[in-house]
Amino acid sequence: MKAPGILLAIAYFILPLATRMIRAAEPVALENGVLRLEIERAPAPFIGRLVHQASGRVLVASPVSKSLFSITLAKPDGGVTAVDSATAGTSDVAAKKNGATNEIAIKYGDFAVPGLSVEVAAFCDQQDPLTFWNIRVGHPAGWRVKAVRFPQLLAVPAIGESDDDYLVLPALPGTLIENPAKNWRDGFGVTLQYPGNLSAQFLAYQDRSAGLSMASRDTAGHPMSLGVSKRAEGFLCWHEFTAVPDDGSSHDGGWESPYPVAVGVTQGRWCDTADQYKQWAVRQPWCVKPLAHRDDIPAWWKEGPDVHVCAVRTYGPSRTCSGSYYPKLREHLHAWYDKIDGPVVAMLAGWENHRRWTAGDYFPIFDEEGARPVIRQLRQDGIRPFFFLSGMFYTFWNEGRDGGKIPAAERYFSSYVIDQKSGQPQEYALDESNPSGPWRRHSYQFCPAAPQTAEFFRGVIDRAHALGVDVLQMDQTVNGAGGVCWSAGHGHVPGEGLYQSRAFWNLLDAMRRHSKQLSPDFVLFHEEPHEQLIPHLDGFHVRDYYAKRWYRGYPGAVGIPLFSYLYHEYAIGYGGDSAGLSEANSRWNVRCHAMNLVAGRTPGGAVWSSPQSMFDAHPDQIAMIRNHCRLLKTRAKDFLMLGKMLHPYELTVPQEDVTISVRRGTDWVKESVPTPAILTSSWESPDGQIGHLFVNIAETPQPLALDLDTRNSPARPSYDGQVWRSAEGDAFRPLWHGRPLPVRFSAELKPGEVVFVELHGGGPAAQPDAAPPPQDH
Repeated sequence: MKAPGILLAIAYFILPLATRMIRAAEPVALENGVLRLEIERAPAPFIGRLVHQASGRVLVASPVSKSLFSITLAKPDGGVTAVDSATAGTSDVAAKKNGATNEIAIKYGDFAVPGLSVEVAAFCDQQDPLTFWNIRVGHPAGWRVKAVRFPQLLAVPAIGESDDDYLVLPALPGTLIENPAKNWRDGFGVTLQYPGNLSAQFLAYQDRSAGLSMASRDTAGHPMSLGVSKRAEGFLCWHEFTAVPDDGSSHDGGWESPYPVAVGVTQGRWCDTADQYKQWAVRQPWCVKPLAHRDDIPAWWKEGPDVHVCAVRTYGPSRTCSGSYYPKLREHLHAWYDKIDGPVVAMLAGWENHRRWTAGDYFPIFDEEGARPVIRQLRQDGIRPFFFLSGMFYTFWNEGRDGGKIPAAERYFSSYVIDQKSGQPQEYALDESNPSGPWRRHSYQFCPAAPQTAEFFRGVIDRAHALGVDVLQMDQTVNGAGGVCWSAGHGHVPGEGLYQSRAFWNLLDAMRRHSKQLSPDFVLFHEEPHEQLIPHLDGFHVRDYYAKRWYRGYPGAVGIPLFSYLYHEYAIGYGGDSAGLSEANSRWNVRCHAMNLVAGRTPGGAVWSSPQSMFDAHPDQIAMIRNHCRLLKTRAKDFLMLGKMLHPYELTVPQEDVTISVRRGTDWVKESVPTPAILTSSWESPDGQIGHLFVNIAETPQPLALDLDTRNSPARPSYDGQVWRSAEGDAFRPLWHGRPLPVRFSAELKPGEVVFVELHGGGPAAQPDAAPPPQDH
């Protein structure tokens, strides 16, 4: 009877081996009270599961895509190859606990590229909703890392039901994609790049119960991107590093990530996810000083003047220049001032020597003989003229209407961005051709690191100042950095690099430093916002009202004031150039001006080359801008120009069917942009008081009833309530005294009426959840 003994002996050796094999196949987890992230091991380690603990929602669930990273490598012979983590022949995962921190280390090897190895490290703290990831790549001699997509994960196709799912995208002012499972076809995706249209470094896929977020932690201006793409199996989310030679991340035989990337969970509305990012962002170099403490920004700009866009050229039926508007400009701007009852900054479109948007050869300006006395008079009248600079461009040929060659462009040949293939200055084209005829601008672009670039822009500032113009904008630099330059003579490494950001920041600093020596009232703006540009500028041109175009042209896209929510107390924005005026009763125009108000932007009003539209503008449009200007003359200005945006109310009000013309292929069609009849935003002033703004954009009275509280700001024991109503005059009147919040507020808003309620608190702040039940008022 030896068989039982043999079986026992076999079991003695086999069972522990099987146990070890099972354990080796089990996922390794980063887990705390907020999330559980599991690393599955086969075919090679990848993010196999992500759970939001409080809701139990599974955000990543055994995805079809089993890739944690993909690496693009340059070969010694100049070729390019891509390597995916799933193709690793060997891998290993180890987990450990270091105090309150959970850590994971992953190794990959035996790729198709001999000598290639990868190490990944990730960790999370006890109650942090984020995990943090770094990567190191070892490669054979002579090879080079070009890009690393890491981390990447495949999220579930829907979080519960998909109807209330959305993507939060910091595409310049901010975009929200509603129900992407329905609105996006398989294969459609969005990549937000820096330099490019990425204004803050995160994205999220969520509903109110739970969601996932991904964010980079770069403070140096590295080229990078964040993206999301719909697949049949779910949503692929990723961060991508662009490896550049001037940041110290590359070394002999390897490359390592220059900053960590966060992957985590979120819950609530888009503004709750923004809060998570903002906790980190406000501790970074671009938020050293809030606006209230920035002495480098002149006081007149913090008052919130109206930015009015009017062309100084007149045009005939064929859209060729027919004359000068300067003889009528002063009358025009005084009429505008009288209409809106507020200070005016006048953007003079077409001011350039050649036709509009002709860059570089700006002087003498168009009709300079007629312009000089008018600009001088405007300055004496308190109206500030404003020039758009066509960014870093220098035009060498205007093709089509009012066209011609511009030989002056050859003066700065050595300072332009150099093309990699030709070794000559890169050429850029702007095409605004229309049925009236061809219109194309052909330009070079200054490299911000080239020695002559700062000298050129100082000269532009000097000549503008001599004319009486101390308001300038770096227009057409929406990517927030310089172009990719392959010159070996500009003091930077050829190709992509940190210099694109750093040299651009230095250029903006040099321009502001030089100009403020000439006039402390000088301001410099930038077209569209970027977080890292905040300390280098006086403000941004921000189009919060945009819909169905550009960064809000994606399927399912709606606008959210994301950049304003993140950075309003650090950066002033104006929304002037596309908030139009018309004789017709355009509810779209009314909406645009109301959006400027509720997003905390300055008033606007653009007519471009249709000056009669200002004189004939519909009363509803003028009333909205005038009420904006009136409100900024009160203490509400501290909220709306210098304050912090709080979580907005979600009002139960009718939707207005506002229409807009949208280009679909070669045709222009009318499409609806449903908009709440009452727009709202909430604010905290620099001294900690609370303000709530309500704007009726409808043509009918609208009832309003809600409980007023401090939103996501800590509450004090009691508050005085005061209200400003545009229909009642220019003074605040009291509502109540010394009452705890929330307090019920009810009113009927007249058509076009603006209402601002100030809550002035007393005593130390308490947490909002300690507040008593609502009281009626």
